[in-house]
Amino acid sequence: MSLASVWSEVDPGAMGRQVGRIRVEHSVHRSAYGTIALPFAVFANGTGPTVLLMAGSHGDEYEGQLALTRLIRRLDVSRIQGRILVLPAANLPAVVAGRRTSPLDDGNLNRSFGDPCAETPTGRIAAFITEELLPCCDVFLDLHSGGSSLRHLSCSYADLGENRAQAERTFAALEAMNAPLSWAQAGTPAAPVAGSAALRKGVIHLSGEFGGGGALNRADLQVAERCVWRLLDHLRILPMAEEWWATNPTRFVFNEQAHFTYAPCEGVFEPAADLGDTVSAGQPAGHLHRPECPEDPPVALHFAATGIVAAMRAMGRCLPGDCLFQLLGEIPRDQILRRIAAMD
Repeated sequence: MSLASVWSEVDPGAMGRQVGRIRVEHSVHRSAYGTIALPFAVFANGTGPTVLLMAGSHGDEYEGQLALTRLIRRLDVSRIQGRILVLPAANLPAVVAGRRTSPLDDGNLNRSFGDPCAETPTGRIAAFITEELLPCCDVFLDLHSGGSSLRHLSCSYADLGENRAQAERTFAALEAMNAPLSWAQAGTPAAPVAGSAALRKGVIHLSGEFGGGGALNRADLQVAERCVWRLLDHLRILPMAEEWWATNPTRFVFNEQAHFTYAPCEGVFEPAADLGDTVSAGQPAGHLHRPECPEDPPVALHFAATGIVAAMRAMGRCLPGDCLFQLLGEIPRDQILRRIAAMD
């Protein structure tokens, strides 16, 4: 299996348990015939659907990486009915560096799915996932977190696409994952993200944000693991472990541009709300201070919409345009179902 300068040591079509590497050619001064060795596992048994589980698209998002690493160690292939492909460190150079982007080319993997011919290490990884892995799959789950700059409430996410039948299957899978917040986005992403590549290939796309702040959050890790197990159970690939059954009902949410608060200037961010708070339009969001100019008054910030504080900046110092808050508004489940029913 190969795509020009990328190839897999593991055969995704073979049965049994395989743990190996995807090799990405990377010829540099210190290693003329060098490769980037992405960890890749395949578990296949019996008959059933194929799911691709991915984390480490951004190297500083740790909950998904550890959830899939532990899954690889724990899986008993004899219990599977179908096929599970696992990429726990998809942009390995970024993962090793603990950075959002790759130190090799400054590539953001989750913004690299628009150009299948990109001749950079990150572009080659995206092309291989798009052209070699996704066509083998029925479902794709891409795990994220807020990374170093943001802390995020645990929230699952789905792109419903344009087709009613696929939207119904996608929403059922999203609901089965049962994250504390479930975000169903209508249509197809315009950005060159992994979800747009999946939908182009006719693959159900699911994602999620679990924790962040540049650290591993234990509670968010548990939510991410629960979502993975519950999805595998929903797809009838692998029966759910008993520890993941007991959950609270999910809350359905939506997002729009007014839900974001951005820094209008440079300074130190003092928030006036915490993760999980419900805030209203016009409510104070915080202040930006400039300790280098203590005589200047702080810049007051206000929320432009009503919603749940789902993400907030984890770094104190800000530049103009930095995201300080992201809200999510609640939406009734029936309203989402009516939108799906109106497709086609």
